[in-house]
Amino acid sequence: MKGWNMDIEYRASIRKKLALDVLINYDLLYSRRWKVHDLSLNGALIQADRTDLPPGVSVEAVLRLKERGKSTLYRLPAEVVRVEGQSAALRFRQYDNRAYTALVDLLYAS
Repeated sequence: MKGWNMDIEYRASIRKKLALDVLINYDLLYSRRWKVHDLSLNGALIQADRTDLPPGVSVEAVLRLKERGKSTLYRLPAEVVRVEGQSAALRFRQYDNRAYTALVDLLYAS
């Protein structure tokens, strides 16, 4: 199509801006608190004072989400797909049904 921008990024689920903390675990010695900028079922954009995670590494994102009114920790395996400035983009890998339900409840709540 003439004039159509091929650089548009399509998302499989909604992405919601949130004020949420996330603990990022990497390797055996790295565990650091980041801030979630936005979140989807497929990943998250996270921010910190400094970005010391290299692209391509596997990490664990630990989120505290509510399920049936109760706070629960969810450990989501992820990959760092992009690092820019003080932000890192994560792509979640497979996670369990409880984590999926908690994410859906958070993302699709009014």
